[in-house]
Amino acid sequence: MPVVPTHPLTTPDPDVLRWVIPDGLLPFTGGVAHAPALLQGLLDDGTLSAVQVEDGAVLTLLGDGRSWRREGARVRTALVDALGAPSSWRGGAGAHDVGPDEVLEAAARQIADGPVGAFARSHGGALVVRSVHDGVVEVGLEGACDDCPAAVITMHARFEHLLRRRCPWLAEVRRAEE
Repeated sequence: MPVVPTHPLTTPDPDVLRWVIPDGLLPFTGGVAHAPALLQGLLDDGTLSAVQVEDGAVLTLLGDGRSWRREGARVRTALVDALGAPSSWRGGAGAHDVGPDEVLEAAARQIADGPVGAFARSHGGALVVRSVHDGVVEVGLEGACDDCPAAVITMHARFEHLLRRRCPWLAEVRRAEE
């Protein structure tokens, strides 16, 4: 079984780690009702009090009286094992299924709101995700980007490149018709 790449990031809550995982790996977002054996064992014994799936991440909340120094290696081992069996995860109440277009849209919006959007805004423009359908992302170029030839290059060379790295099933990025 191939090992799924993941790495932890701290959050404002010291009891919560955000584990970055490949986009689209897990079939839902929301609370986890049941996880594969090792991870479920950590929930059952109180090492973890909750596990939450987000777009491109899994959040793990330590149980009362636990520390990452003592439990971090066990949590990592259990999570990596569980990520090897994505179809064995079950969402809890309020979780919702996600398909490739939903994952693609979330990643596209993060990139457009993040580094590529900041670049466009620094030049008086905006790159806005308008729609995602069947692997095609339509992007609006607004403000100074509307009639700038370099904006199209930014859309493909920066935005599309970053998005394709996260979501290899991306079919195309194109400018939205006004």
